[in-house]
Amino acid sequence: MATLPGAWAQGAGTSSLGATGGLHIPSAYVLGTGEAAASLGNEQDPKLGDFTHRRNYTLGFGLGQGLEVFGRLADYNNPQLIANPGPGLPDSNGPRDISANLKWQLPIQAPGIPRLAVGITDVSGGVTFFRSAYAVASDEWGPVRWSAGLARGTARGQAKVLDGLFGGAEARLWDTRATALVETDGTRRHVGLRYYSTPLPWLGNAQAIGSVQRSFGASTLQGHNGDATAFNLTLVVPMGADDATRNQRAREAAQKTAPLPPLDPLAPPGGRTTAALPDPLPALQSALRAAGLDRIRVGTLGANLVVEFENQRYLHNEADALGIVLGLGAEYAPSGIRRVHAIALKAGQVVFESSVDVTAFRNYLRDGDAIPALASMGSGRLPGYNDSAVQWLNATASPFSKVRISLQPLLNHALATEVGVFDYSLALQARATAPLWQGAELYADTVQRLHNTANLAPGRVYGGLRHRNGLQTLALQQSFWLGPSVFTSVGAGRYQFDALGAEGESIFFVPWNTDSVHLRGSVNHFSERPAGTTNQSRTVDAWSANYRWRMAPTTWAEGGIHTYTDGSSGPSVALTHWFGDTALQLYARKGGSNTFVGLELSLPLAPRQGMGEAAVQLTGTPRFATGVRTLRASGANNSNYIKFDAVRPVALSYQPEVQMLNSGRITADYMRTQLPRLRESFYLYARALMPS
Repeated sequence: MATLPGAWAQGAGTSSLGATGGLHIPSAYVLGTGEAAASLGNEQDPKLGDFTHRRNYTLGFGLGQGLEVFGRLADYNNPQLIANPGPGLPDSNGPRDISANLKWQLPIQAPGIPRLAVGITDVSGGVTFFRSAYAVASDEWGPVRWSAGLARGTARGQAKVLDGLFGGAEARLWDTRATALVETDGTRRHVGLRYYSTPLPWLGNAQAIGSVQRSFGASTLQGHNGDATAFNLTLVVPMGADDATRNQRAREAAQKTAPLPPLDPLAPPGGRTTAALPDPLPALQSALRAAGLDRIRVGTLGANLVVEFENQRYLHNEADALGIVLGLGAEYAPSGIRRVHAIALKAGQVVFESSVDVTAFRNYLRDGDAIPALASMGSGRLPGYNDSAVQWLNATASPFSKVRISLQPLLNHALATEVGVFDYSLALQARATAPLWQGAELYADTVQRLHNTANLAPGRVYGGLRHRNGLQTLALQQSFWLGPSVFTSVGAGRYQFDALGAEGESIFFVPWNTDSVHLRGSVNHFSERPAGTTNQSRTVDAWSANYRWRMAPTTWAEGGIHTYTDGSSGPSVALTHWFGDTALQLYARKGGSNTFVGLELSLPLAPRQGMGEAAVQLTGTPRFATGVRTLRASGANNSNYIKFDAVRPVALSYQPEVQMLNSGRITADYMRTQLPRLRESFYLYARALMPS
């Protein structure tokens, strides 16, 4: 949970305003790096009106470096005053608003100095109801945590929901996990109770936080009493496991099996363990097959053990498969072998290579001392490597799955509009993929709609967002390297149900650092328009060029230029941060007179260990992406109009980075940061495959 000292290590709550803090006010604390907080509450400032239906939905993320971002959906209405609105008709008579809140904790931590933060609420397009800028300080005195700050509200005239001096205190109630809170937000006073649960292992170590509060001194714009009781429920979820958690999982998994045999202290470097098998290479190959890996070849090249493999089972991250290969390779390495060299394939095409010192990695598996293993890790092709020079155990690779069927949901939605809080179309996409020759795959996508709301029915206001049923894609994809630094993947076939076209991406890895240049494009020719319109052929093309600056192994910023699918052109900027296998991206895209800002969350929807090699292999998707965006108000667009098709970048049916390059996490420095995960995956998925 959020990093707090002393008695407050139990966590930080979320305010109804949409930020870490008290009942309504923000504090100077922020969500911890990689934490997500989802909240539901019904607190509402009476100056916005008298409503019987009051809901606040917030979703926040701790981005690290003291920065947190929250999105908020406020829905205040009197449904009983709306006489059975039909689909497509307004069903709202009060504020229904999407907004974004940002807070930054200043990097000042010294004894006697409180935490300091600045923030802004309701950063959005069009009408704003909750805009305010503030500065706040927070600290702890024994069992009491306090906050005090100054805000300037600028939203909706007199209805300023955070304005002037504000402050509050939260006190722990004896040795329980409950607290009592008192505060003022500059316009109202609040008292309440809050409870923090312990981390819930059955829910990914998430923490539940519940609050109940009562306002005092609240009034409507007409001067009537507006005091009310409200609740707020929050779930704080760690999106990724830290190194300490992975080390603990490895220890727990190791306790369920016999200890690894001790190393022979008299053996030379690369020497065998005292309980090593007499014929290690066949045993290694069998263990790798039992782990569910494809296209396995094992052999030796001088003092190097070479393992070639393809992973279609561990879809969250290629680091899991690499941990299995390096761990089993180090344990089964014959006498005299100094390094294990792993060659990872996708569709039979080499995508990355990594190696480690045998003795250092064996010791790391046993004692968890990462420093020698980290120092020994290498990447790239072995010096003087030649496939024909390797003494392979078998001339051909082991079998691989002939057909893979992957399932993923498809979701189109409209959020917080005048005609609905959340309208959606949900479908299931099944992709069948058959590998052909090296780097080539034939794939087909079929779509089955599962459900949609009334506003997305044919002919209704959002009917264009309704998913179609049928064969969506049938294409041939070829991936290859143009030299050591340019990866290219191109496809041709039937796309978007009706079009014949081509698409592709080239990724140029710049030689001076880990940055990369990405060129994407697609051309689709439709022989006729959809039913109900004039039959006429048309061609839709889109392309983009982006430079990716890797600020850190798990953080990158991108800037690019686009021709969007609606024909407009313009620049874009984006910031992506990875929390384990979950990625959060903030972006802004401009096309013509329209500028959209948004947030996208992507995560794997598949078991961490899926189905192993089989004639027909059923899998999930390594990346499911969803998000929300809003039109930024400007002189040309002074209202937040709904424009679903505007300023959409090229969307590739086959995403080479996802399918081939570990969703972009393929660099040597990234794999080095995953060393605890390599050890964890070995104990979770490979140790039990070895003899005790």
